[in-house]
Amino acid sequence: MPKVKLTEELSRAIKNTRNDKGIKAADLSKYIDRSLAYISKLENNNAEFVDLEVLYKIFEFLLGKKEDFLEHIQPLLEKTTIELTPDEIKEQEWIQIFDLEYRQIPIPDSLITFITKMLNGLNLTAEKVILEMNKNEELSIQNILHKKTNSLIFERNQEKPCSYIVFDLKDNLLQKILSKQINIINYITMEGIVRTLYKMQGASIKEASEKAVLTLNEHKFFSLYEKKELLREKVHGEELDMVLTEFDKKNMIVVNTIMKHIKILSDWNIDYANRKLKNLEDSFEIDPSFILAVIGGEFFKLANLDKEGKKAFLADLSALIDKHSDKPKSSEEKFEAY
Repeated sequence: MPKVKLTEELSRAIKNTRNDKGIKAADLSKYIDRSLAYISKLENNNAEFVDLEVLYKIFEFLLGKKEDFLEHIQPLLEKTTIELTPDEIKEQEWIQIFDLEYRQIPIPDSLITFITKMLNGLNLTAEKVILEMNKNEELSIQNILHKKTNSLIFERNQEKPCSYIVFDLKDNLLQKILSKQINIINYITMEGIVRTLYKMQGASIKEASEKAVLTLNEHKFFSLYEKKELLREKVHGEELDMVLTEFDKKNMIVVNTIMKHIKILSDWNIDYANRKLKNLEDSFEIDPSFILAVIGGEFFKLANLDKEGKKAFLADLSALIDKHSDKPKSSEEKFEAY
């Protein structure tokens, strides 16, 4: 479980919020299943850390509504540090890898136009930008040697763990993006392209990184982290609309339509629906993108099948699953476009 460093500000917030709400320490201790002495330690800043889950429960009890306590606690958490167990660190790393490396994001036309204008303004070719990226000048020789290329690498053996990437891209990658031969790409590569352009314009490494993220946000090419942060800041519908891409909007419509069909089937026969949906859930746990490829098959072509034909098709499908079910477990990644 993540542990939060108990700052004086956090201790004051717990104590002041409890007093302002007129809640007894005994009632709070009972709710979080801890002793009165533990509450006293937290409020008087006599503990070094507090479990994140316990902290959530404290403010949930003190403030009531979930949205209220989350809004209250978020600024406090941003000013402290959270320590993770090795397993939690591994999970956080996986989230970063999925977000920055595995996710394939549609490349907006406006971003292609922006890159083209920058190339023209700097009198650069697309190939020269990629060659500059592949120099990996921001990294030490130790960082580069014997490392996997074009993938996130996590450096844990230092005071402040970090991640980086060693680029070894094909010379024609950017040209293929500009000519729309490539229309999807992961976040970390596109961020590297834009960051390199700003560096070649004369920006420092820090400035280039900041400008790259702002530029990608402006063109709605978001990492999940950036999108989450922007959505959290937006309140009104028109502001939310500014964050969502056309791909997001289309996805929401399709997902909502599918959910309506599932709701109708659940209303028709809840037991049958639950059994089938449980199979789907278990299948997604094994290999999400493969299962999406299966259920995304062109089953609409079977529209003219009668009842017996559908039964025969399902029997064939079941036999096919059985045929391939005894294969040895693969070590391949879980996200692949089939």
